[in-house]
Amino acid sequence: MKKALLSLLLFIGLSTLSPALAQRHVRHISAWGAHYGRTEKGKFYEGSYMNYLTDKLSVRVSGLREFGDLEVSGEYSAFSGRGFLAPQLFRIGEFAYFHLLFGGAASYERTGEDSDGEGSNSGRRERFTYGPQAGAEVDFFFGNRISLVATGIKGKTFNKTHLDEWPGFFSLGLRYHFR
Repeated sequence: MKKALLSLLLFIGLSTLSPALAQRHVRHISAWGAHYGRTEKGKFYEGSYMNYLTDKLSVRVSGLREFGDLEVSGEYSAFSGRGFLAPQLFRIGEFAYFHLLFGGAASYERTGEDSDGEGSNSGRRERFTYGPQAGAEVDFFFGNRISLVATGIKGKTFNKTHLDEWPGFFSLGLRYHFR
């Protein structure tokens, strides 16, 4: 899988050696992204949509599935929806664009998913949580349409979470930009 992803990135990078067409960050450009990452407790997959409101400000919404294994409660999973305003912090030429992320998340989490399965849910706990999140991300462009995205986000969770009161998310992903 890693070799296939690397091969795809190299193919895209080599096939788009043409100069930039200045369509990276203009109003009403949109992007779909797929991300994979880690938290302090587990791993997650995320699908995202981004729309540039201006050349310096974008809105990012995403859906996330987190999963892992807790020492005390066993296996867990969480399903989250997140929304961010993302002002551009700075850029390095036409290759790398750095954004701040300010927003929030709402999650549904389940712990104790590996309980005995005999109708006894004594170890299973479910909860809805919410809270603010902030972070940064950088897009490394390979041509005008494809970018590699690195993201780091830290948040505060309310409503007595069973997972982590101060969750952190770190991910890599691919984003496809279109008009």
